[in-house]
Amino acid sequence: MTKIASLIEPAGASDRFTEIDALRGFALFGILLANLPVWIGIPFAGERVPELMGAVTQQQFAAVFNGVLDGKFYTIFSALFGLGFSLQIERLNARGADGRRIFIRRMAVLLVFGLIHICLIWPGDILMLYALLGFTLPLFRPLTDRVLLAASAVLIFVLPSLLVFFVNSQNPEWATPMRDWAMNIYVAAGGTAITNSEYFNDLANGGLAELMPRAASEWAFGIVGRIEDWRFLKVLGTMLLGMWAGRQLVRGNLIGKRRLLWCVLLIGLAIGVPCGIVYAEQMPHQQSHWSSLLGTAPLGFAYAAAFLLIIPYTPRIRRLLADAGRMALTNYIGTSVVMGFIFYGIGLGMMGTLKVPETYAIGLLFFALMLVWSRLWLSRYKQGPLEWLWRRLTYPPRPVAKVTMA
Repeated sequence: MTKIASLIEPAGASDRFTEIDALRGFALFGILLANLPVWIGIPFAGERVPELMGAVTQQQFAAVFNGVLDGKFYTIFSALFGLGFSLQIERLNARGADGRRIFIRRMAVLLVFGLIHICLIWPGDILMLYALLGFTLPLFRPLTDRVLLAASAVLIFVLPSLLVFFVNSQNPEWATPMRDWAMNIYVAAGGTAITNSEYFNDLANGGLAELMPRAASEWAFGIVGRIEDWRFLKVLGTMLLGMWAGRQLVRGNLIGKRRLLWCVLLIGLAIGVPCGIVYAEQMPHQQSHWSSLLGTAPLGFAYAAAFLLIIPYTPRIRRLLADAGRMALTNYIGTSVVMGFIFYGIGLGMMGTLKVPETYAIGLLFFALMLVWSRLWLSRYKQGPLEWLWRRLTYPPRPVAKVTMA
C-alpha cells in the first residue's frame, strides 16, 4: 500500500479510543435536544411561544433548556474537535506525512460542508465556525501544556466577560452595523421576512422561492451571531483545551485517570451548578449573560467527566454511542436534513403545529433510530458516507503507475 493510500484509509480499531467516540455520540444526543426548540420555531415565535409550549410552562422550559442543555453539549463537541486535531496531527506525522498541510486541507473541505449546511439546511450550523477556527489551531501547537491551558482559560472566561462588560453593556447597539450588513445581503437576494414573525412564517410555510434568499445570506447572519456574543472566542478556547486533552490521551493520562476526571467533575459542578441556577431564570436565554459566560463551559466539562467515569461500566451503551460518534459528521448533517424536512415548509411544514412535548418525543425516537442506523452502517463499512467523502476530498488522488513498453 502506498503512503497516500494508507493515509486515505480510516483509522483502524486499534487506533481509535472507543470512549472518545462514545462521548462524541453523547454530545450529538445533547446537541439534538438543544436544537429541537429552534426547529419548532420558539426563538422566532413571539406571542405564539406559550402556544408552542403545550403542557410545559415557559419557566419550566427555561429551567431545563438554560440550566441543563444550552451550550453544554457544544462545549463537549468543541473540545473533542480540538482533541481530534491533536490525534490527527500525531498520526499523520508518525506516518511521515505533512500533518499541518493535510489538516488545513481537511478544514477547507469542512468549510465547504459548513457553508452548504448553513445556507441550505440549518442556520444554527457549527461546522463553518469550526472550520474557520480550525485554520488557526496549528498556530497553537508549539505551546507547552501549561501555556495552552492558560490561553484556553483566557479565551473561554476572561476575554468574553471583559468584552461583554466593556462593549455589549456600554454600547448595546455596537453590532447593529454587522446585522444590517447581513440583512442587506438577505434583502438584495429577494428576502422579505424582516421581523421574527415573518421569518417564522417563511420557515414554516415557504418553499424554494423563500429558501433562496436565506441560502444567500445565512452564512453572514451566522458570522454576525457568533461575533456578537463572542462565542467564537469561547469555542476556540474550548478547542485549545481539547488539544491539551488530546496530548494527555496520547500519553495515557486521560482515560482511566479517575482522579483527574473526578476533579474535573467536582470543580465543574461547583462552578456550573450555581451559575446554571441563575441562568435557568433568564428568559429568553442570553449566552452573553454572566451566568452563561462563567458556568456553561465548566458544566459541559463536568458532563464529559461524568460520562467518562460511568461509560466503562456500560459496554453496550458505549458501543452504540461510539458507532454514532464515529459517524458524527454524517449524523449531524443528517439530523438537520431530517428535521428540516419535518418542520420546514419545503418539507412537511410542521413548525408551529407540534408542541414542545411532542417535538422532544420525536427527537428521542430519532436518536434511537440514529443509533440503529449507525450500527448497521458500520457493520458493513469502515466509516460514514460523509466521513468517506471528507477523507476523499482531503487527500489527492492515488498516483497511477505508468506502464512502459518493452
